[in-house]
Amino acid sequence: MLQSAIGGAEFSALLAGGLASLKASADEINELNVFPIPDGDTGDNMVSTLSGGAKLAKSCSGGVGEVAEHAARGMVLGARGNSGVILSQMFAGIAASLSGKTSASVHDFIAAFDAGVKQAYASLSDPVEGTMLTVMRLAADYARENSNENTSVEEYFKLYEEGASRALENTPNLLPVLKEAGTVDSGGAGLLCIVRGFLSVLRGEFSGEAHTESAAADAHPAPDISLFTEDSELTYGYCTEFLLRLTRKKTNLDEFSIDDFRQKVSSLGNSVVAFRQGSIVKVHVHIMEPWQVLQLAQRYGEFLTVKIENMNIQHSEVQLKNAGASQAEFKKRPAHKTYGIVTAAAGEGMCAAFRELGADIIIDCDKYGSPSVELFAKAIEAANADCVFVLPDDKNAVGAAEEAARLCSLEVRVLPTHSFGEGYVALSALDCESGNADEIFSNMNDEVCHSACGSVARAIRDANISGVDVSENDYIGISNKKLLCASHDKTEAALSLAEVLGAAERDFIIVFCGAEATAEDRSSLRKKIQDKFPSAEYYEIDGGQKTYDFIIVLQ
Repeated sequence: MLQSAIGGAEFSALLAGGLASLKASADEINELNVFPIPDGDTGDNMVSTLSGGAKLAKSCSGGVGEVAEHAARGMVLGARGNSGVILSQMFAGIAASLSGKTSASVHDFIAAFDAGVKQAYASLSDPVEGTMLTVMRLAADYARENSNENTSVEEYFKLYEEGASRALENTPNLLPVLKEAGTVDSGGAGLLCIVRGFLSVLRGEFSGEAHTESAAADAHPAPDISLFTEDSELTYGYCTEFLLRLTRKKTNLDEFSIDDFRQKVSSLGNSVVAFRQGSIVKVHVHIMEPWQVLQLAQRYGEFLTVKIENMNIQHSEVQLKNAGASQAEFKKRPAHKTYGIVTAAAGEGMCAAFRELGADIIIDCDKYGSPSVELFAKAIEAANADCVFVLPDDKNAVGAAEEAARLCSLEVRVLPTHSFGEGYVALSALDCESGNADEIFSNMNDEVCHSACGSVARAIRDANISGVDVSENDYIGISNKKLLCASHDKTEAALSLAEVLGAAERDFIIVFCGAEATAEDRSSLRKKIQDKFPSAEYYEIDGGQKTYDFIIVLQ
């Protein structure tokens, strides 16, 4: 019999089914990248975002409203890239609409998905049609307009899926760059996969519970306990994380100060991250005796989840396996200062160059991928400063950085740098001597505005974008999300890019050489640029970045 309403457990199962469907298509979604280079990560970012929500939802045994709240919280913290941030905001709106409900009817879902669309649009200063925003809006409209009092939950999501499919097919007609690239919007494709996963659960084709457990096992393999023996000594302490529900019996919710609580936790351990969302506090801390922070926390409420991991084992596993982004930790600066800098970079050489220019905490995107909200938040906390400037250095990471800034209680200013080149330029202008945050921010921003930056990468498919013909394995020059040139030779592509960007009128040409750029490539490019632009000073940095053979900065 078709269901007219579903509860919390069923909603959690839907999320697990959506995650399974999204994971199965993640590579295909990544390949829907407008530019034909191997940096597409929409599928991976949406998987990371939804994984955080599905995991927290599974830990909740309450009604649909409470489960949705847990899911939204997990998605907000796990959000990566523009697609992940938009998805997390959509589910935050859904959760707000379902708040307090034990079960949700079709009427409730209609209102919730409308609220999700509204919040997703409101989260962006300049929403663009032809993206996943359009897909979620038109899908919600179609499902609402074609539902009636007899529509079941399964039928509602079938209507939603039909609306999303139609909207996705039309995205190239709304966004010229998609039509030119011969693709549909990748974020919208991810949303469609999620809804199809919902339907697989409702039709009994997929067990959300079974998948959630197996996915958790895959994502968090059992620790190698052989790395800590009878003769080992604990030197790194315990990585301790928990969700705490503040309770009125133990504290006054209106007077509870997350700043005071964070200071108390910091007195017990280090690498502290503590956020409050509603009546739930999420805490991460490195501590030698976890019972101390657990005892402190329980003065204010009760635990929803607790995770304690031996960091000696973590440290050994990182050394052996080069642990991924979900295990990323940043060493907190030992001395507190007035201004701190968090930035993203790619490759060992670029990270070193950014550090020399004054960056306190650097997120290596070649290692961790697009930074999540929580990863930015950890980096901000580790900067140990009164005011932290954040340089996301990727247009798709700006939203996650801004969301992390909203979650932090200290002063955080996000300079929306859109590339690693712009990040380098901003750091070159870093000067904190004035002691004025507005002036520091303005100086960096002005320098970015007056510079020109671009990147060269190998094409992975044929394309014709902005009138530039590209064949697979060509090298293309990109700047500010525009394809400017292409060549069979990477150094010729870099030379053409520098010329198009206006190198002839610049005083400095800085080139970050990627991991795939050989000594011969570097020598060839150096000679070509010095011959073509003799009046400019040429600087070459061994960046070691993976995707881009050359990153060019003109100042």
